[in-house]
Amino acid sequence: MRSWLFFLICTAVAAAVFGLARLTGNDYVFFAGYVVLQYVVLATAWNILGGYTGYVNFGSAAFFALGAYSSVFFHKFYPLPIPLLIVIGGVVSGIVGFGMGYLTLRLRGAFFAIATLALAVVLQTLIVNWTYVGGSRGAYVIRPDSVPVIGNYVHYLFLLMLALAVIAIVTARTIEHSRLGYGFAAIRDDELAAEASGVPTLRLKLIATTISGALMGMAGAPFPYYLGYVQPTSAFALDYAVNSIAMPMIGGTTSWVGPLVGALLLGSLQQIATVTISSAVNLLIVGLLIVDCVIIAPKGIIGLVQERRTQGTVVADPAVFALLYLINVIPLYFLHQEALSARPLEIIFWGILVYLAYMRGGLAGRRSLAMLPVAGTIVSFVPGPAWLWLVVVALNIAGLACGLLLKPQGSARLAPVARSGAP
Repeated sequence: MRSWLFFLICTAVAAAVFGLARLTGNDYVFFAGYVVLQYVVLATAWNILGGYTGYVNFGSAAFFALGAYSSVFFHKFYPLPIPLLIVIGGVVSGIVGFGMGYLTLRLRGAFFAIATLALAVVLQTLIVNWTYVGGSRGAYVIRPDSVPVIGNYVHYLFLLMLALAVIAIVTARTIEHSRLGYGFAAIRDDELAAEASGVPTLRLKLIATTISGALMGMAGAPFPYYLGYVQPTSAFALDYAVNSIAMPMIGGTTSWVGPLVGALLLGSLQQIATVTISSAVNLLIVGLLIVDCVIIAPKGIIGLVQERRTQGTVVADPAVFALLYLINVIPLYFLHQEALSARPLEIIFWGILVYLAYMRGGLAGRRSLAMLPVAGTIVSFVPGPAWLWLVVVALNIAGLACGLLLKPQGSARLAPVARSGAP
């Protein structure tokens, strides 16, 4: 598919999303949707450097904050339209990304990751001591209540972030299917071999850091107008660094689709958790899903779908199966104690339990093992007396015990690998 046609399709989908959001008549949809779209941009931007090129960046919050404080600076000096501030934030963050890359890209692996983390610390210290932009006290940004044509200002910010998400996705897809993307992939797979083959590795890495930093800065530029107040602890929040890495990892880092899937999934779950339970549960959900994806789907959800036949061998080791099963059972207890609005979060972990039991049972020729967590899901959601929860516990204990006692068949253990390697 040509890039211009893909751009038109993305624009049509974005217009449909905005129209449906307006039809809901609920402003919270725009508040929550803005955050999810913001993570779509951040995850896609991180993936250009971390996924396509293979250089893990822990400084996402620094570039995001640079965009935010660029807006604060010009708001105090001379208020400018937000679209222009987005461009300025992208230019500032892109320049810093280029400079960071020039200084640190000769480092590799953990050394580069630590250098990006140090950049975030240095920039936060600078902002804290810069009184013009509020320093440690923060700065207020007075925004109008409405804008012409669009109306509500939050709707306007949502529309801008929707446009940024389209730009980020189209940019990532264009890079992926271009010579630039092939150069990034060569660096990711084997940088020494790529350099020996004549690939201009340093120049390509500088391009990656510049594009990635610019997109992150563009995502941060509207942030002060979204909250009306910004301070270093909010702009440099750990959430941005963690989520921008976790979302591509969970979705898949080798394609533009992965960060989109991961951001929509995790972003939506976090917004549901914030409303139904508390914002403190967000990182717990992210952490548990990262553990699941690292073990079950090291290539993310997209990789799991593409290579589903080879994933059964992951739970061939009883210890791995038991660890994963227990990790996903624990949050069910805490979520069940919350209000009914927290139940949608339970479905995610019940689904993982069903998948684990299904794959473990398949290795022993007993796919029916998945019926135990399925029955636990049904009993958990059926209204009834409190003692029904004991039935759920018993079903989970039985599922774990059966998974440990069933011995995988030799042919069942090797068949998926053999099929995947067959011509």
